[in-house]
Amino acid sequence: MFRRFWVLTAIFLSTSGCGLFGGGEPHQASGSSSSPIANASYEQTLQSWVDASEQDLVASWGVPDRSQRLANGAQALEYRRVDRNGNLLCSTLFTADASGKIQGWSYRGSDCRPPRLGDYGKS
Repeated sequence: MFRRFWVLTAIFLSTSGCGLFGGGEPHQASGSSSSPIANASYEQTLQSWVDASEQDLVASWGVPDRSQRLANGAQALEYRRVDRNGNLLCSTLFTADASGKIQGWSYRGSDCRPPRLGDYGKS
C-alpha cells in the first residue's frame, strides 16, 4: 500500500506542472524520505500535520488547488504557491487515508514555506 501511495504521488506531481519553478534550485522531499533535509523548518511544519485530520488542514491552509479521490478511498490534496507571473514556486502534496487522517506529505519547489494569507492558491 505504501508503495502505491508513492507511485500515485509521483503521477499526481508529474501531471501538475511541477517542473516549472521560478528561480533558485528546486528542492523536494517527502514525509518518509531519508534524503537530506532541504528545508528543515518547512518539513517540520509538514510533519506536524501527519495524523491530523484533513478537515483541520483545510481549515488552516484553505481549500487545496487540486484534490483527487484515490481508488482506495484515500485523498490527495495539492497546494500550489505561485508568483505574480504565475510561475510555480512550491507544490505541496498531502495524502489522507479514507477516514480523512493525514498520512504523509511531499513537496517540491524553490520557495516553500508555511502558508501566509494570500500565498497559496493565488496567482
